[in-house]
Amino acid sequence: MRIAFACEVCSFPLMQEVKQHLLERGHEVVDLGMQSPDKPLVFYEIVPRVAKAVLKGEAERGILACGTGMGVCIIANKFKGIYAGVAESATTARLHYVVNRANILCLGGWVVGRLQAFDIVDAYLNARIGEGFSEERRRVQAAGFTRVREIETENFK
Repeated sequence: MRIAFACEVCSFPLMQEVKQHLLERGHEVVDLGMQSPDKPLVFYEIVPRVAKAVLKGEAERGILACGTGMGVCIIANKFKGIYAGVAESATTARLHYVVNRANILCLGGWVVGRLQAFDIVDAYLNARIGEGFSEERRRVQAAGFTRVREIETENFK
């Protein structure tokens, strides 16, 4: 899978390991974030790069990281068509995509450890919309996503 990826100064050490993990699993990682500890970036500088790459179809999904994951998540959700969520467990990461169709996963470098981060990104990237739910529940989820897009259209003028 092609993944738009970016981290900033607070999450750089952890996310370099996550990036390597993704590459070892055969994903294509388009790194749009901080590249060196000598050239620090902050969360509001990296988010637009990933959001725009996902919206343009240059990547299937995105992964962002800052200290808590919340800063990148808040900014990502300011882009119409981006559905970002913070995950601190593999379960929430999986359900962000399965239920809510989140196209960007947000992580906190101060919050999750190395192995936990690997589990989180794997669960997110391996998830399929609606998997594990009944057809009725899938219909409810699809209707919910349609309503989210309607709300987005109403509020992003």
